Amino acid sequence: MPSDASAPTGRPSSSSPTPSGPLARLKAFRGTETGRTAELAAASMLNNAIQLLFTVLLTRLLGKTGYASLAALVAAFLILQVSGQAMQAAAARAIVRWTTQGHQEPYREVRGWTVHALALSLVVAVLGVVFRQPLADLIGVGPHPWAAAVLPVSGALYLLVCLQRGALQGLGDFDALGGSIVMEAVLRLGAAIVLVSIGMEVTGAFAAAPVAFAILVVGMDRRLRHKHVDGAVTAAGEDEKPVTLWHLAKWERTVIVSLLLVAIMQNVDTILAKRELDESVAGSYAAAAVAAKAVVWVAVGVALQLLPEATRRAVAGENPHPVLRRAIAFLFLIGVPAILIFVAIPGWLLRTAFGPTFDSAAGALPLLGVAMLLLSITLMSVQYLSAIGRHRHLLPLLVLAIAEVTMLARTGWTATEFATIVLAAQAAAASITLALAWWTPPAPGVEVESDDEPIGLAARGGQDAPPRGATAETPAVG
Repeated sequence: MPSDASAPTGRPSSSSPTPSGPLARLKAFRGTETGRTAELAAASMLNNAIQLLFTVLLTRLLGKTGYASLAALVAAFLILQVSGQAMQAAAARAIVRWTTQGHQEPYREVRGWTVHALALSLVVAVLGVVFRQPLADLIGVGPHPWAAAVLPVSGALYLLVCLQRGALQGLGDFDALGGSIVMEAVLRLGAAIVLVSIGMEVTGAFAAAPVAFAILVVGMDRRLRHKHVDGAVTAAGEDEKPVTLWHLAKWERTVIVSLLLVAIMQNVDTILAKRELDESVAGSYAAAAVAAKAVVWVAVGVALQLLPEATRRAVAGENPHPVLRRAIAFLFLIGVPAILIFVAIPGWLLRTAFGPTFDSAAGALPLLGVAMLLLSITLMSVQYLSAIGRHRHLLPLLVLAIAEVTMLARTGWTATEFATIVLAAQAAAASITLALAWWTPPAPGVEVESDDEPIGLAARGGQDAPPRGATAETPAVG
């Protein structure tokens, strides 16, 4: 199995001379699998630090009640957000398989996805305005109907952001991918400060997200067009059509369902806390949940490299297991020190970060920290299992997600009891999914996921990939 230094991705081979200076060694390290994993984890950590600054500023600008409403809106968005993240994983995995098997123009697919996602954004924007009050009542933010109206279009624009990131991920453009993660947080923070300062309050704070997404979409599309379009193949022929979002979702449905279930387990407690806990406690619990999720953001960054690399190795018939081991090691390197801080000074941390009235859920913070570390293990295990074409984790995750929602929906819990239920659910999920990932080999034929996938049919028929510049007979694989 290839080492970090010898994998065929433009990195230096083992026979290359050792770089002499510190900058040269750093550049060489960034070219290794471990270096790219560290780079993406750092980008996610920086994103999380900026998001924490976003939270700290808004708790002071909006107050506890206003922040509790914003937290409920953000938690509802996170359910939609993970739909986008699931499609990102699907896009990345599909593009790895397609390019490995000879796809000459992956941007053609991204361009088609962009058109579909923009049309969806327009439709849901209208629906959000029409049904803003029922949606606000459902989320539990009745006094802020226009903030709720922004939710559907935020989800649709984030879907487009994720599809573009998935393309960058599958093509191995990790520099652009990491940059987009950081810029999302910077743009959102800047837009929120402007919108809240002009008096839009909760609505302005929440509307900052789609503003940031729209700017990101333009920037990433430019990157994809300028760096990843082969000049020899610039347009589809008359009989060629891009892969639709529906077909992408159909071929990668296991990845999507898996990550949706993980997202429910990650975010449902914040949503239900707003409905089931006392209003003042709900705001403190939301702040504790935000702090605890710092570990999850590290896992998200690590998984950005884990999924395409494990897929690539599985498709090539190599052993993908070292990719999982490295990801778990990175997670513990960052997660364990964070949990020790949560255990040592939970009250001081919440008061300092969010304000003097946000420490009523201090007892929940260490429990939530451990729960989010376990959830991060689940997230990476699920992405690994999806990469190697295994699906046995779906039923256990479904059962655990239903059990967690059922337990949290009961009234009368304290913040600490709420966190204990979350911890128990995450412990069970992490144990099951990690065991499956650790001892399950890649599925036979993992490179072909569906009989009706064009690339798969060509591969099964023993046909060679079309030469660069040639036109394939099958649609969507130019």
